[in-house]
Amino acid sequence: MGREDIVTALRRIPLFARLGDEQLQWMASHGRQLRFPPGSRVALQGDPADGLSVILEGRTVWTRRVGNQDAHADTLETGDVFGEVILFLNAPYPTTGHAQTEVCLLRLEPAAFWELLRLAPSLGRGLMEVASARTQPQEVVSTQQPSPATPGQMVAGLAPELGNPSSSAHRSATRLRDTLRLVSARAMALGQHGLSTAQRSALLALPVEAAERGRATPALAPLERNRREEEVGSWLEQRGMMDAWDVAPALVASGLDVSWLESVQTRVGEALLRDTLSWLVSAVSGDVLLAEVERGTARVSALVEGVKAYSFLDARPTAPLDVHDSLERALAELGHRLAGGSVTVEREYDRAVPSVPAEAGALDEALTQLVLNALESLGERGGALRLRTRREERHVVVEVEDDGPGIPRDLMPRIFEPFFSTRPHAAGLGLDISRRIIERHGGDIRVLSEPGRTRVQVRLPA
Repeated sequence: MGREDIVTALRRIPLFARLGDEQLQWMASHGRQLRFPPGSRVALQGDPADGLSVILEGRTVWTRRVGNQDAHADTLETGDVFGEVILFLNAPYPTTGHAQTEVCLLRLEPAAFWELLRLAPSLGRGLMEVASARTQPQEVVSTQQPSPATPGQMVAGLAPELGNPSSSAHRSATRLRDTLRLVSARAMALGQHGLSTAQRSALLALPVEAAERGRATPALAPLERNRREEEVGSWLEQRGMMDAWDVAPALVASGLDVSWLESVQTRVGEALLRDTLSWLVSAVSGDVLLAEVERGTARVSALVEGVKAYSFLDARPTAPLDVHDSLERALAELGHRLAGGSVTVEREYDRAVPSVPAEAGALDEALTQLVLNALESLGERGGALRLRTRREERHVVVEVEDDGPGIPRDLMPRIFEPFFSTRPHAAGLGLDISRRIIERHGGDIRVLSEPGRTRVQVRLPA
């Protein structure tokens, strides 16, 4: 490639587009062209920094040695640069790069790199932005995790996970029985007032209103909650309720405040107020306990489903499998979660990727778990679910992406732990199950997450 061709190629790269012609000519004349045939090594993990490299043509794949495995780290192609971070930090290469296609580099050796920054100071900021973007999002690779737990360890971990929610649900159900009896008794006390049709209608509307306010009211900070309980307690005490201060916390926890209580007084009248509020508190308490029962049983159900999925962890015979068919079966199985229309599914399939040797049913289960995770991350608000496939050297890559809130940075190291989940009431077994299946197939899983974008990448040997 001639000097003018190099200048033209550099001008097309956004990082260098603002440099003047003289600066681009300087880069072309002081840089060294290097060519690498497909499959050859471009850089070796642990080697010292050898300069800033600009990929003029081709595509490279980078891996990181973790234990005795090579985990995929990045893919860089025409227009990308590498080596800037280790030059800034005076550090060795953190990864090994190989040419996936015919590759042509322009390399500025360290002395030339620092001279370029002197000649073009604005380039330093651009390179720092590239380096910063490359270190985002946060990434966790399955091969960085501890060895999978033994069956005995899994059982030991499962026992308290099942015991805690089931015990909680049992306690709530016991209290709920007593509360429902109290609701009936207080409803009978109200009925002895000789209620008019208007009063009956007003009373029937109150539990529904209270439940809606409870769902719509965000959790209060401790100081604000205490202040509101003081207001409600004082208001009730002024109206002769003997248990005003016992009742106030339950009402406030359900999103009820003084202004709403005054509207109740207006609708039912002063004479009915005490019995109305006593009945309403019992009804609200019953709703709270019922929600606790639902949460406990939902957690148990999720754990049971997760344990059932472990039936796919026993090795089975392999046969060629089209990963696209597996993804489509996952979507079909989870169709009920897509029926509302709040989630859009975007497919970016490379139909040229080869089939992979896989155990019947097991790989389907792994990908279904990953799609389910993405849908649960999107939640009721919905969003975009993106499914991608591509070929990387001797591997097939399957990527499941969602535009949900992302995974908090401090939780990323724990996401492959059994029974750990960033979502309430989830079993926390989905990624662990998927990891075990994928690793048994000789592949790996990595999770990359930033606010508004989480990607789970599966690499399988083709």
